Order: sequence, then structure tokens, then C-alpha cells
Amino acid sequence: MCSILDIPGPRWFHPGDPIWRVHGDAATPIGVTTGLLMLAANPAFAAALTAADAVENPWSADGYLHDLIEITTFGTVDDAMVTIENSHRDRSTFSGTTEHGRYYYGSDPELMEWAHAAITWALLAAYQRFAARPLTPAESDRYVSQTAGIGHLHGCRVSPTTVRELEQLLRSSRDRARATSAGQRAATRLRETARACKGLVGTSVTAHRSCITVVHAAASLVPSDVRRALDLPHRPMDRTAVFGRISRAHEGLGAPMLTTRAPIAAPSAMRARPA
Repeated sequence: MCSILDIPGPRWFHPGDPIWRVHGDAATPIGVTTGLLMLAANPAFAAALTAADAVENPWSADGYLHDLIEITTFGTVDDAMVTIENSHRDRSTFSGTTEHGRYYYGSDPELMEWAHAAITWALLAAYQRFAARPLTPAESDRYVSQTAGIGHLHGCRVSPTTVRELEQLLRSSRDRARATSAGQRAATRLRETARACKGLVGTSVTAHRSCITVVHAAASLVPSDVRRALDLPHRPMDRTAVFGRISRAHEGLGAPMLTTRAPIAAPSAMRARPA
């Protein structure tokens, strides 16, 4: 299967960039699932998961986030822009009332700004906890700054450009995490449907992404308010627990797997660039 790395064309980012390192690391599946758990704890996104029939199969939403992150990071400018445009269209179809009775709509800029910050934080937290060579403080700020450009294209009016700004935004949004039956069910289904890691070496990337160790590691990273909202168990984990406890069980997570199929891009997308 053709990888997005095999498609010729200009790209926003390159191998030396922090965003390339973070999004191409073996810890990326953990970061994506951490981000999904943070979204599931938000009543508006929990309602969107229900509308998308993803509560019983949250791995479909997990895969969607993987594709979005991989193509915008590693794909050509054309393919990245088409992917972002498709994401805009998908979000605009969701609106309604949360379980707490508040109206939401998927293209709400504030909701998008929070979601972008939550996923950025989750990916960086997973990399810093589980990667073999964590980013320096300066590289971490550069990573957040690079994701801010993508956030702008997604519709964020304001995106953090440093780790400090990122953490401040999330601290000021503690009320975004509230218990809902849909969010708790999605988190439960992630654990129930995750596959055993042992024996997955040599199979598809989807199997590695749904490894039970990935789910446990993601749950160990989420903030305490998200853990309470989703009724998640607290099991601290480090790199050894994820990659070294069983010699071959997690071998498939030892290197980045970039196998997302790229869309057919529109040449006009070349005119847009991250800020």
C-alpha cells in the first residue's frame, strides 16, 4: 500500500521538525487515544460521538484522529488541505443538545480551540512520557507553535504557541470535562474492545493502535478531571511498562507506521499555509 510519505510534493514540515518527531514516534498511538479520552469527557464531543455512532465503536473515532494527524503532518500540502476541508465539513454536520441540556455545534470556534489544545497536549504528553528521547523545553514550545498553524486552518481563532500557554488554556477550561453516559460508555468500550498486544507483531497498524497497553498507557496520562468524568482506573505507567515488560509483545509499536492513504488533493489548496 502506498504511504503518504511516498507521494511527491511540498510539505509543511520536515524530518528535523519537532512535530515530525512527536507525530511519527511509537508513542503516537498512545497520544491519540489520550486525546480521544479527553474529547469523550467533553459533553459536546460525547454527543458528537453518539451522533456519529462511535460510542460503541470508539476505535473508528481513534482512527479518524490518526488519519487527520498523519496527513496534516506528513502529507503533501495539497492532501493536508483537502483533509482539513473534509474535517470542516464533517464537524459542521454535528449539532444538538448535550446530556446536560446545553446546545452545541461542531464548528463552534471555542469548542475547536479547546479540542485542538487537548489533542496537542495529549500527543506531547505521550511523547514526553514514553519516547526514548523527549523534547527539550525549547523544542516543546516549537512543537506547540507548529501545531498552532494547523489549528488556525481548522478554524481556531487563537491557538497556544508555547507549552505554558497550552497548559493555561486547559487549566482555564476545567469545566469541559463532565460525566456523561455516552462518554463513559465510549471509554469502557475502548477497554473492552482493545486487543491483546502479544502476537500482533507483523499484523496491521490498526491492530497495534488498538493494543490494550495503548489504552492503559493513555488512561494513565489523562488529567484527574477527565479520569473522574470517565470513571477511569488510575494505573501509572512508564516507558518500561509499555515497551519493555514483555520482550515481543509491543515490538510493533517500536517504530512509526505511516500507512494512511492520502486523499486526492485539489491544486488550489497550495494557496493556503499554516500561519
